[in-house]
Amino acid sequence: MLRSGLLALTSLAVSVAVSVAGLAMPATADDSTGPDPAPPGLVVTEDGGSFYLDEWGPPPSTPTVTSRSVATALASYTEADAFALHSRPGAAQKIFLDFDGGSLLSTNSWLLQGLSTLLFPGWSLDGSAAFSDSERATVIEVWARMAEDFAPFDIDVTTEEPASGGLFRSSSGDTSYGTRVAFSSGTSISAALCRSACGGLAWIGTFDAILSGGETRSPAWVFPSSLGNRAKSMAEAGSHEAGHTLGLGHDGTTTSGYYGGTSLWGPLMGSPYSAGVTQWSKGDYANANNHEDDLAVAQTNGVTLRADEAGDSVATAVPLAALSGGRGVITTRDDEDWITVTDCSGTVTVHADPASVGGNLDIGLELRGPTGTLITSAATATNRMTSGVTGLDAGFSRTLSGGPYHVVVKGIGSGTTSPSTWPSIGYDDYGSLGAYRLTVTGCSAGEVPPGDDPPGDEPPVVGPPPTTTATRPGAPSRPRALPGTRGGIRTIVARWTPPAVTGGTSITGYQITAYRIGVTGRVVARASARTLAAGTHRVSLRLPRGRWVVRVRARNAVGWGPLSAASARVVPR
Repeated sequence: MLRSGLLALTSLAVSVAVSVAGLAMPATADDSTGPDPAPPGLVVTEDGGSFYLDEWGPPPSTPTVTSRSVATALASYTEADAFALHSRPGAAQKIFLDFDGGSLLSTNSWLLQGLSTLLFPGWSLDGSAAFSDSERATVIEVWARMAEDFAPFDIDVTTEEPASGGLFRSSSGDTSYGTRVAFSSGTSISAALCRSACGGLAWIGTFDAILSGGETRSPAWVFPSSLGNRAKSMAEAGSHEAGHTLGLGHDGTTTSGYYGGTSLWGPLMGSPYSAGVTQWSKGDYANANNHEDDLAVAQTNGVTLRADEAGDSVATAVPLAALSGGRGVITTRDDEDWITVTDCSGTVTVHADPASVGGNLDIGLELRGPTGTLITSAATATNRMTSGVTGLDAGFSRTLSGGPYHVVVKGIGSGTTSPSTWPSIGYDDYGSLGAYRLTVTGCSAGEVPPGDDPPGDEPPVVGPPPTTTATRPGAPSRPRALPGTRGGIRTIVARWTPPAVTGGTSITGYQITAYRIGVTGRVVARASARTLAAGTHRVSLRLPRGRWVVRVRARNAVGWGPLSAASARVVPR
């Protein structure tokens, strides 16, 4: 099977990096006189670019699986559709999983890092250009796992190559872009780029880089043979390399460049191949060497969080019928989905399941009364068993009458949350994000009965995204941010004007997010996003001491548009 599209040419001239046998050398420092040594595997090129050369060590000796049979969970997907899958059709940003190989053109930047061939092979277990049913099944599983990793973001993880130009950003006004993750068998690529000593490589922070000449610093590479050709490991490597393109560094410890985690949990930007649950992280584990906020950093490199399907209060709760099939997504540790049920009678049973393949969300459930008073809650203890992880789901039964009642779904941690001890026992709630499926019986209004499809997963979307006459709106104006009134609660006040491009339909709301800027100019924290009504163009934000910028995005009937440019830095008062 041959890839239909070629990587685009670029007119950008790139200087040849200092090399040994064609390979740019990892950045180093003199321990006695220079700055701290660069992270392991970081390669800096003479033109100012940089990429990670990943050496994860040997894969686990046996495959690791999640809480239920992968084969059963993937039964609703067919091998025939393996190369037409979309996790979020219509999203402007994309991660394309390229399994069938292709051709680079002569100005691709990897050619300056030791690569001497224009052709690169795809992934194969048997050396055949055709994909067997078992190979297609692996492709589907890799896609499902990576789709769950990126579920909090407004990104389409797809196995169908986007149209020409859809994987690079040609100008500041280009809102359709992304990254290519190439899974390549054999040793021809890895031998040239890392002397067959790495499991993958990726340029850093290129997801939204403006490359007017084409898809130059691409693809991100994964070499499945170094990972035992196991779907779980291939998916985690794919998310890791895509994470580099979103600006993310490595999660390691004071003694290791990569943290593998425990049998229960590991960080995606480490080497979590033996861990049951793998999540995004901000270094909340013992002896962490990187406290980078993965979600915040990714959002400064061209992606946004997906729109919230349910509010976080009685006033913003949505009926269960508003969730297609009872499905939703938890996008941040502060995200709570409040879902209303009514006309209840007798024993009411509520259950929520995470994604059935590679679930990242550990679910906590609450039942609240008409005014929000807590009635009961449920959270199942997670355990790593021989067959996988159990306890990511949650459920309860309660005798109820009438309504309305509110079911609250949120992400939780497991075990102790003390940074000095929890990695050996559990994990915190930072990366407990992803898809869920909520089922309720005993309340007739809006009831979603249990089904046979894989719980927690959105239905497989096959084929190209649907066409529509409307499009997502453009970005609002750059916000103007000023300190709040002196002497009161520490705040800033932000103002903006609506986007010039509305997408052919009315603006239905705005979302504003504040980012704290560290002394080096990088984002070190992100405040919870606030969703606002369509007529709102001014808001006061309560923020801690520090230097902050704000960005705003608009929503219409199609979805959220891109974030605005960041405001000038402002200190709350």
